[in-house]
Amino acid sequence: MKNIKKLVASALVASVVAANIWTPLAFAALGDQALKAGMNGQDVQELQVRLADLGYSDVTPDGVFGETTEQAIIHFQNAKNLTADGVVGEETVQNLLGNRSTPAVSRGIAPGRYKAAMDIKATAYAPGPHDNGQWGNLTYMGTQVRPGVIAVDPRVIPLGSRLFIQFADGSSMYGVAEDTGGAIKGNRIDIAMQSVDHAYEFGVQNVKVYILG
Repeated sequence: MKNIKKLVASALVASVVAANIWTPLAFAALGDQALKAGMNGQDVQELQVRLADLGYSDVTPDGVFGETTEQAIIHFQNAKNLTADGVVGEETVQNLLGNRSTPAVSRGIAPGRYKAAMDIKATAYAPGPHDNGQWGNLTYMGTQVRPGVIAVDPRVIPLGSRLFIQFADGSSMYGVAEDTGGAIKGNRIDIAMQSVDHAYEFGVQNVKVYILG
């Protein structure tokens, strides 16, 4: 796990990066914002993967919240005795994911389109001083350390990149490169978990990382 952080970039650079990347929330993880018909992005794709895993959808995840996804959500909400409005709010997300303390993992297949793919050694870390030193709960980009955040070497994987990570057992997850680490050099990543215990449990794994954009 990482214990040393790079010196933070200037406030001006950080604000420019954040403005360029986060304004549209295109790289949001599932649960970061309410979702409804007409939206698109990584979080919608994660939603579609989760619906498929639970047996509520057989549509190929494309990141577009259309009528089919809306109907699948309404079906799920009815099954869970939730307000069946087709909007994926906090309560619906909690029922979809449960009380997860690790990133949402599925049996998804590798994406058909990606910018690059590479073999990577992965470790895990958690928010707070134990793993994140003086930066506590914050990433290099100033966002919250949370499941789905990935620490990378920006020379290998650009900050802000959307990632698809495939594990040796065939499971996979989506993530966003928002953090860095002194020990994260070259073909290495650090996957954020909710707790130090979960980070230790993850250990060291060889994974395949696809850079989506």
